[in-house]
Amino acid sequence: MKIPSSEPVPGWLWCGALAGVVLVVLVVAVGAIVLARGVADPPVAGPVVWADVALAWAGGPQRETRAGAGEWFTAPPPARVPGDAFTLAVRARLAAGSDPGAAWGVWLDTDDGARMVYAVSGDGYVTTRRCPVPAPRDISACPAAQPEWRWMPYPRVAPPGEPNTIALHREPSGAIRLRLNGEKLGAAPVGLAGDWGVWVLGGRAGPASLTWESAELRARRN
Repeated sequence: MKIPSSEPVPGWLWCGALAGVVLVVLVVAVGAIVLARGVADPPVAGPVVWADVALAWAGGPQRETRAGAGEWFTAPPPARVPGDAFTLAVRARLAAGSDPGAAWGVWLDTDDGARMVYAVSGDGYVTTRRCPVPAPRDISACPAAQPEWRWMPYPRVAPPGEPNTIALHREPSGAIRLRLNGEKLGAAPVGLAGDWGVWVLGGRAGPASLTWESAELRARRN
C-alpha cells in the first residue's frame, strides 16, 4: 500500500491555484457588469422618437374585447415608421385569468396593401401572419408569413397576468426581425408603407381584458 506523502505542497502550486480562482472571480464579475450595462441587449435603431404609455388610440390604457371579437387599431401619424432603420416595441398584459384563447399583436402596413401581423396568445402561442385589407377579425384566417410561423407554442410567451413585449426591428439587410421579450425570433423582408397599429382578439368563451403598458419607436433623428 502506498503511504500518502506528508511533504508540504510547493508554494508555486498554491500560488497557481489562487491565481486561477481570482481569475475566475474577475471574469464572472466583469461579465455581470457588462450584462448589467445592457451590452448583451439586442441593438436598437436609435433614440426614442415617439412614445405613448396610454395608447388612447387603441382604447387604452385598458381594453375589453368581447369573446370572439377582433379589433384593429391604427397608431397616430407621428408614430409612422421611417423608410430606413427603426425599432418598434409595444408592451401589453392580458389580465390574470383571461380566456387563454385571447390574443394580441402588432401589425405593419405593407407597400402592397396587406398587413403583416406579429401576435401572441394567452395560451402561450406566437405567430406571424399576412392579412388582407380589410382584415378579418381573427388572424388565423390569414396565411402565415412562412409555413413554420403558424400558431406555435413558445416558452418565452408570458402567461396572462404578466406583460409581453413585441418588438419589430429592421435589420441591416432590410428584413423585419421579431423580438419577443428581448429574444430574437424570425426575420423576413417586408416592404413597408409606414402605418402600423395593434390587434386584439377576445377569448373563445370570455372577453380579453388587455392593459396597454407602453409603445415606443426608435429611429435615427433627422
